Amino acid sequence: MYRNIEILDKKKHENIKYENITTLQVAKNIGIVPLGIDEVFDMCCISPVIISAGDTSEFITLTGISPEVNIYNGGSKYMPKFLSTYPFLNVLVQDENKKLNTIIAIDNNLEIKEENKKNSVFTESGDLSKDADAKITLVRTLDRQREIGKRIIKELKEKELLIKKDFRVKVKDEEKIVLKEFYVIDREKLVALDDATLALWAKKGWMGIFDAHFKSLNNFEKVLVSAS
Repeated sequence: MYRNIEILDKKKHENIKYENITTLQVAKNIGIVPLGIDEVFDMCCISPVIISAGDTSEFITLTGISPEVNIYNGGSKYMPKFLSTYPFLNVLVQDENKKLNTIIAIDNNLEIKEENKKNSVFTESGDLSKDADAKITLVRTLDRQREIGKRIIKELKEKELLIKKDFRVKVKDEEKIVLKEFYVIDREKLVALDDATLALWAKKGWMGIFDAHFKSLNNFEKVLVSAS
């Protein structure tokens, strides 16, 4: 998945088609999924909800380490919106003023033969096809929800409430890193904040999000034991 990401361009992609891939197929081939802020609650009982490293940190969930070791090999589970938008996604692009903007992109996967692709991106009149328009609308909806999470995390960083971690497993007495560099919230520092800040964050509904994050951290083992 996502092997040849290109900025969506009406002229360049006017004749492009994409394969009709199920959400489950996407889920089994993506091990780290970005989440809208509302999806933290949906995923907290299923998989670990953590915070990505880097300047634009956001809430993400670890759902697998391979197609064979993936939580979606089991029974029916909540599917994050990001999985339903394939092959479309938002990417960050820096403009001439060094400002980051989100732009719609497409995975123009050249490994899939053209004749096997079923869905057109654009109609003959140059408009988005019905399916592409629905997926891109969902991308934009999800992006707004992701931005809320990013703003929350920015405040957590400003108050130095994040701890950098990595996820290691032991294989035949050898420790291997499964996921390098992510953040979790420092619970002790959080509860030690001043009452005014805690009250404000509770009023915004953030404390419930933080509780869901803490609850989810018990789910790392679920990912490892999810082999089909």
